[in-house]
Amino acid sequence: MHGSLHKPAWRAPLLVTYCDTEARPGYNTMKAHEYQDDPETLAGKVKVLADLVRRSRHCVAYTGAGISTASGINDYASKSKDSVATGSRSGRKKKGTGLSAEPTFAHYALTALFNEGHLKHWVQQNHDGLPQKAGFPQQHLNEIHGAWFDPSNPVVPMTGTLRTDLCEWMEQEEEAADLVLAMGTSLCGMNADRMVSTPSRKAARGKALGSVIIGLQRTQMDEGCSLRFFCKIDEVMLLLALELGLRVPTTRYRLRVSNEHIVAGEPHTYWVPYDKKGKLISGDNPKRRKWCLAPGTKVRVTAGPGKGFRGTMQRASNGKTAYTVATPCQREGSKDHGKGSRLYSLGVWWVEAACTGQVPMLPLVNA
Repeated sequence: MHGSLHKPAWRAPLLVTYCDTEARPGYNTMKAHEYQDDPETLAGKVKVLADLVRRSRHCVAYTGAGISTASGINDYASKSKDSVATGSRSGRKKKGTGLSAEPTFAHYALTALFNEGHLKHWVQQNHDGLPQKAGFPQQHLNEIHGAWFDPSNPVVPMTGTLRTDLCEWMEQEEEAADLVLAMGTSLCGMNADRMVSTPSRKAARGKALGSVIIGLQRTQMDEGCSLRFFCKIDEVMLLLALELGLRVPTTRYRLRVSNEHIVAGEPHTYWVPYDKKGKLISGDNPKRRKWCLAPGTKVRVTAGPGKGFRGTMQRASNGKTAYTVATPCQREGSKDHGKGSRLYSLGVWWVEAACTGQVPMLPLVNA
């Protein structure tokens, strides 16, 4: 109930929501009961967590749907209508859902941890773009299960296929991580859960600091973790920020591109160091080409189940959120795959990353 680094004074978490229903039916799941640590125990755990973060040389975040519930986006595992995460006792005020959702404090806190050098990478099971809206750089974020703001990485169906390059990237981080912060994930047997199981096994052999699991519900991986929090994620991250003396700005991301990357006289067109296939050109002074995202521009998808699909740019970005592109349906396994026309979003943070050559591949290229 506390992890291998438990202290004798720590008390058992309190059962705050009784829900005798499986949290994730069909998976290696637990019941959807919810628990919370008492304030004194929570404070003690935060001090241990702060020490782990300070000692870590390669800390990675691994987040599930639970990190975003406070923003108004529901998760999969909170089943009770009285849930303290999503139900009548959550206290959350929906300010927007889906594409319009705003980051939670935890998203901003993880960004601050990255900016201070404590966090090296983030593996995101969610699709919501909230890390990027909180200022987390796209080039250090692996949206392993698909993304609402990346046309080349549409949401992966439960029976779908993960992108090979993203899997390889995840495996590299799995091996490099000495500490993983697992937040709001049910850890019910997804392929990506290796981000928690591997550091836990390494810690048991004295080869890593292990895993920290933060959430309200029990998981199958609790017994192997180094530290277990039963608490709302925002509360833990606020206490951690205070313990570390971490400044956490909560200013929402806006596109920042210098004039040298903007093509004069051509709206929504940028100079980027990528070839015609969308691959990054290496070298100190790579040749740059125009990347036009203006409405009406013809484009082609570079990766994922829609690789090679042609589309047309629709709405332009306001510099805050996203461009919109229409392509044939990219839903893997759908009877409509490759047919019709669907709208997909391209987060404006891709423009900043592309202009400075921070990502290996563009999501779209001009056709």
